Amino acid sequence: MARSIAEHEMTTVAGYRLLTLRDQDNDAGVGSSAAIDRLKTSIVAGTGYELFISCVQDLFPVTARVVVWDGEPEAEPGGMPRLPLECPTGLLVLGSPTGEVTDFTLPPGPGEYHVAVSHAGRDEAERVRRTVLERLGSDPDALDELDRYAGLERYAIDLWYAGPVDDEDDVE
Repeated sequence: MARSIAEHEMTTVAGYRLLTLRDQDNDAGVGSSAAIDRLKTSIVAGTGYELFISCVQDLFPVTARVVVWDGEPEAEPGGMPRLPLECPTGLLVLGSPTGEVTDFTLPPGPGEYHVAVSHAGRDEAERVRRTVLERLGSDPDALDELDRYAGLERYAIDLWYAGPVDDEDDVE
């Protein structure tokens, strides 16, 4: 049975309704357009170098919690799609485009990782977003109440080591 070996949490407004996770040395642009296009039909997409999470709103903060495991965690019923994430330095950056970011070091170090993302509160966050936007016409102060919904929309990002980074430059 896998054990949690590190946890990191961030609460931030998801600029462009996106959260991202990548190694600090990975180019944030490689394959990102195609991955973002896939978010039209999925909550999570990746390039192998960067993970993208589509949030339902950008009016109040969402919470993302990263858990690093010493092995593959037990799957939820129905399973979560597993995505690859290359981490050549082991220093990950979690955040939102044009927004806050936080970084942390993966205890197992550099390598290829598997990632699975689960979520909670998306339907309720969408309901709050719609209600507030409808009220704005008659109540300009409606936005002032949004802080109380911080963290209503939540994402759990599970990572576990899959092996060393495949160094393409070592081909003879």
